[in-house]
Amino acid sequence: MAKLVLNVALPAFKYEAMYAGSAKNLVANCLDGRKVQLPLSAFQRFVTHEGIYGFFEVEFDDRNKLIAVTKIR
Repeated sequence: MAKLVLNVALPAFKYEAMYAGSAKNLVANCLDGRKVQLPLSAFQRFVTHEGIYGFFEVEFDDRNKLIAVTKIR
């Protein structure tokens, strides 16, 4: 299994674009410098009135399928 750590800072107004249909993915930089694109829906449970902010650990299986997203800070 592969794991990545992301620092996400997504204001609420940008997250709302998902519901308008103009955004379906979150593009974020990993702490190791790589850029990843993930389904925005994987972060839905972390949305607050301010948006999505924090450090997240993202786990993938051997086929690079998303397994889990966990907020670590």
